Amino acid sequence: MPIGYWESEHLLAPADLTIIGAGIVGMSTALHYKAQHPAQQVRILERDMLGEGGTTRNAGFACFGGPGEWLDDLQAIGASRWLDLIRMRAEGLRALVELLGEEALGLEWSGGWELFDRSEAGVARACEVEQALPELNAAVQPLMASILGHLVPHPMDTPALVHAPERAAHYEAHAAIHLPWEGMLHTGRMVAAFHKALHAADIQCLNGCTVSATVPPEVAGDNWSIQTARGPLLSRSIALCTNGFAQEILPMAAVVPAPNRVLVVSPQKMPPAGAYHIENGYLYFRTLPGGQVLFGGGRHFGIELPPFPDSDSAAESRWDTLLEEAATRWLGPLDAVSHRWTGWLGVGADREPLLGSTAPGFHHAVRMGGMGVAMGCGLGLQLAGNIGRETRPPLQQ
Repeated sequence: MPIGYWESEHLLAPADLTIIGAGIVGMSTALHYKAQHPAQQVRILERDMLGEGGTTRNAGFACFGGPGEWLDDLQAIGASRWLDLIRMRAEGLRALVELLGEEALGLEWSGGWELFDRSEAGVARACEVEQALPELNAAVQPLMASILGHLVPHPMDTPALVHAPERAAHYEAHAAIHLPWEGMLHTGRMVAAFHKALHAADIQCLNGCTVSATVPPEVAGDNWSIQTARGPLLSRSIALCTNGFAQEILPMAAVVPAPNRVLVVSPQKMPPAGAYHIENGYLYFRTLPGGQVLFGGGRHFGIELPPFPDSDSAAESRWDTLLEEAATRWLGPLDAVSHRWTGWLGVGADREPLLGSTAPGFHHAVRMGGMGVAMGCGLGLQLAGNIGRETRPPLQQ
C-alpha cells in the first residue's frame, strides 16, 4: 500500500532511531534513548498486536538462574564470564525496577527454590550442587547484596544459598535450595506499564508492521530504508531487538527461537507461595493468585513443535508430557487447566546475549537465553548508550 501525503509528511516521516521489536529490550531501548535525546524522533515497529516472542508470554520470574543451571554455565563459559552473566541479570532487573517501579510491575520478592527430585539423576545433581555451594555463595551472595540489597526487603544472609528441608519435604523431593533474591512479577502489568511510559515519552509505536528481511537495509541518502508492507520507512539508526527471531532479519545472528510451553493449572492442594526451578531450569513453576499455578518449560524434552509462528495449542498430545510432570511429580492432582500457550526464547551456544552492530547505525541486542525479564532492560540501557555515542559518516547511495 503506498504511503500518502499526510503519512509521509508527519506520521511516517524519517526517524532518528527505529527499533524493530516491541519486547522488553526494544521498549526499554526506546525509553532510555529518548530520555537521553528528548528532541529526537524514536519509532518502534512490531509485527504483532502485542508481540509474538517472550515479553507478553513469559512466566513472570524475576530470577537469575539457580545453582544447577549455574554449574552448567560455569563448565560452558568459565568462572569470569559466568559471574559477568549473573551481574548482567541482577543489574538488568534493577534497571527494570528503576524504570517502571515495583508497584507497576506487580513485583513480589517471594524468594525462589531449586528442587531436586529423588531420581538417580536428581540425587547426583543435588550432590554436585551441595559440593559447589561454598564456591557459589562466595561469588554470588556479595554480588546480589551490592546490586539488589536496597530493593529486596528481607536480609540476604551469608551464606545466602541454603538448604530448605521444609520445601523439599512438601514436594517429596530429595533436596531444595533457597534463593533469597528472587521474586515474581505480573507480566501483563509490566507490559502495560511499558506502553504507558512509551506514550508519555512521545515514542511512536507501529504494531502490525512487518519488516522485510533485508540485511543490511537499503540506503537512502543519510538514512537506512526499512522495507515494510506499507512501503519504505527511513531512519538514521536502527536497533534490532527481536530476540529469538533475529535471524529473520539478520541471518548471520547466532540465535535461534526455542519454544517453551506454559500451563496454568488449579491443583487440589496449593503449594507454598514462591518461584521454583527444576532440572537445571528447564522446568519451572510459580504460584498465582486465586489458587492457581503456572507450570512451564520442557524444551529439553525434545518434542518437535511446528515452526514459528504456527500454533500447537490444539494438539493435545504435545502437552501431555508437561501436564504429567505437573500432576504426577510436583503438584499432585489437578482440578483444571485454564490456560496453555507457547512462548519463544532466543538461545544459542551459550547463555550470553548478543549486543553489537553489523554496520554503522545498524545495531542489535538479541539472544536473551530465557532471561529476558532479568536482562532485557539492562541491555536496552546499554544499547541506547551505544547508539547515542556512535559517530559515523553519512550513509551514501
